[in-house]
Amino acid sequence: MNCKYLKVRSKNYKKFFYCSLNKCEVDANCCYCCKSKEYKEQKQLKRTPLKKTTTKKSKMAKACEISATTKRIVWERDNHRCIFCGIAVSISCACCHFIPRSQGGLGIEQNIFTACPDCHREQDNGMNSKKYDAIAEKYLKSIYKGCWTKDKLIFRKRRKIKWLMLNG
Repeated sequence: MNCKYLKVRSKNYKKFFYCSLNKCEVDANCCYCCKSKEYKEQKQLKRTPLKKTTTKKSKMAKACEISATTKRIVWERDNHRCIFCGIAVSISCACCHFIPRSQGGLGIEQNIFTACPDCHREQDNGMNSKKYDAIAEKYLKSIYKGCWTKDKLIFRKRRKIKWLMLNG
């Protein structure tokens, strides 16, 4: 801690210590043994509670998100197993998009399947991703017979308007 009277000044581009109580130039060591020395009071920091930052999600981000109920339904539908290798997996593995989120893939049951971490990695960006995609597509088509199309799995901003125009 420093004495509240000790100041740093400069003269001819040279810094020196100055005592504002005695109004003279002092040596820093001399100030330490001064009898009229008073310490600066520490300011109390105001602690403000942290504000929770709420970020608004876009409509697309919300549509592509997989809800907990969707995960549960998909996991039950896939018999708690990876659709590729057949090993038993936890509910957290029911999160694989057939149409990726980056391409507007919705977080709906028809676009989600269960896969173990290794198969999911291979399906997303492995050397055999086309093979895995074909298996996943065949699997999803077999479950949702006749009503499963890739077009219904992609987020479209004006899907309702297009549907009304087509079905009049």
